[in-house]
Amino acid sequence: MPSRLKALNVIGLNSGTSMDGIDAALFRIAPDNGCTANKPRLTTEMLASDLYEFEPDFQKKLKNLVAKGQASLNETCRLNVAIAEVFAAAVHQLLKKAHLTSADVDLIGSHGQTIWHAPEYKSFWGVPTRATMQLGDSSVIAARTGLPVISDFRVKDMAYGGQGAPLVAFADEVLFGHESVASGILNIGGIANITVIDNSGQAVMAFDTGPGNMIMDHAAKILFGAECDFNGNFAAKGKINQAWLNELMKHPYFQTKPPKTTGREDFGKQFADSLLSYIEKENISREDTLATLTALTAKSIAQSYKDFIAPQVSIKRLVLGGGGAENATLKRMLTEFWPGEVSIHRHEDFGISTKFKEALLFAILAYTTHFGIANNVPSCTGATRKVSLGTICLP
Repeated sequence: MPSRLKALNVIGLNSGTSMDGIDAALFRIAPDNGCTANKPRLTTEMLASDLYEFEPDFQKKLKNLVAKGQASLNETCRLNVAIAEVFAAAVHQLLKKAHLTSADVDLIGSHGQTIWHAPEYKSFWGVPTRATMQLGDSSVIAARTGLPVISDFRVKDMAYGGQGAPLVAFADEVLFGHESVASGILNIGGIANITVIDNSGQAVMAFDTGPGNMIMDHAAKILFGAECDFNGNFAAKGKINQAWLNELMKHPYFQTKPPKTTGREDFGKQFADSLLSYIEKENISREDTLATLTALTAKSIAQSYKDFIAPQVSIKRLVLGGGGAENATLKRMLTEFWPGEVSIHRHEDFGISTKFKEALLFAILAYTTHFGIANNVPSCTGATRKVSLGTICLP
């Protein structure tokens, strides 16, 4: 590892598929003993954290725009700046609440807001393309905060043939690889994704398993007027409709081999609305609907392990993150569907905040990019080589 590597205070910013606001957190990141160029080992300490909530009207319009999958050039152009202004406001709010200033920060890592992700090769006007778009212009964030900003992390991995995701594999290797215990680092956000760490501490596979909370949240809102199925209480009162679950598991994404990624394009509002039309037609109760949709998330994760991971790595330990880690019914179903025994832990058991894990991810990516360290994991994304991700924008 280069001798110039030193401790930095880095802010990580992220707005995920749930689009409930911006996770903003400040971390002290430093090289640890045993840190090498091929296997970065870092210590991280969260100094401050905050959720900057979108204004309700802004959130509603953003969700509707992404759900439609269509926007005018004017809308896309202005939204890129509008999101950046909101991200910059999140930085200022974080620092104000922590009684800090920009002088206390060295760097910002901003993921931005994904509005579309199209990792498969397709011809566009006769040109082969694979693409992704995260809005939130880094020039605006840098100008408003006076800090260097690193962003656009997914694009370079895709330029080298990767899926541009899951990016979290690198952070999982840095945070959990030193334990040399075969583990599945499972994040259940809007979409569920898993990083597989083998006994040598290497991230050997990572991919999106399918829907996480996205469909359950949508159903809870429509059927119960609730933001989510808190703790899985609605699902716990219902029974799994096995015939329907079997049909849902026939979705082609579940049969696709990794590396692979997905999002609202496959399992967003349109997919959820089609399911709700089905339950009305088949007269499935509200509770049974939530039970079955919760089972879909659990079974698709377990099936992904059985089909794609178990032939290579035997996982006995799952480390859960994301909102799904709070869902007792989902965790119970996960252990029931899992082929064999598995122990379930939380990120907090390892001193890592579940809520701000993705903010930590982008802080780690920004830190390593700042020092020119390759921080994608080709075995997980499908890229042809290791590269240093992101673009650097100075204030």
